[in-house]
Amino acid sequence: MVQGCLLMKAIILAGGKGTRLRPLTYALPKPLLPVGGKPVIEYVIENLKGIPDLEGIYVGVSHQKELIERYFNHVDYGVPIETISTLCWETGGDLKCIANEEGLSERVVVAYGDNITDINLSEMLEMHKKDGFFGTVSLFEVPDEDVERFGIAKLDGDKISKFIEKPKKEDAPSNLANAGYYVLEPEALDMLGYEKDKVEYSLFPKLAEMGKLGAYSTKLPYWLDIGTIESYRKANKLMEGVISP
Repeated sequence: MVQGCLLMKAIILAGGKGTRLRPLTYALPKPLLPVGGKPVIEYVIENLKGIPDLEGIYVGVSHQKELIERYFNHVDYGVPIETISTLCWETGGDLKCIANEEGLSERVVVAYGDNITDINLSEMLEMHKKDGFFGTVSLFEVPDEDVERFGIAKLDGDKISKFIEKPKKEDAPSNLANAGYYVLEPEALDMLGYEKDKVEYSLFPKLAEMGKLGAYSTKLPYWLDIGTIESYRKANKLMEGVISP
């Protein structure tokens, strides 16, 4: 059942080892790498703090957890933050692990821990609650030549009728890409698998087939991924004002 106005919890998926960012991630886990003078994960937390009635944030980590815990012990973001050990089981498996460990049976907002953007999550939640979906994915336009890097959605009004993860350019139903923030209801959490389950390949396509996956299409001022050394350097230049989005 889609819930009304309740206290909200959020989950940041930050379990990756950052192998493509080595040697930087030998010293610091990817969520703590500085971009524009502050850790990557701080940009994510700032977005999540825009959620009305936010009760707490869980951060799922599998690599250098002690460093991330130490960081949160020395900063105050004005909202409770708890680190949860995951097994780097991909997005679906790690979500299932966190949901089970914390006994989550309510709506959650999920965010990826390595993307930098500025997004209105309050607006996304309002749209989600109004339409009664089991899940809602934030979407933004990407250049046609970049669709193979993203999960791409086909829309039917405010509903996602088809979701394809990293399609070939000729198979992409649109250029609307997953922005890395989504809402899941308990019904969707119950559908998650374990281990190597990825929501982008399993849950999202299934919810789309059921007619239960909503689309929050939005224009973002910028969207940055720091998955590689090259993209990390570009993100720093942009956030420091050296280059334009």
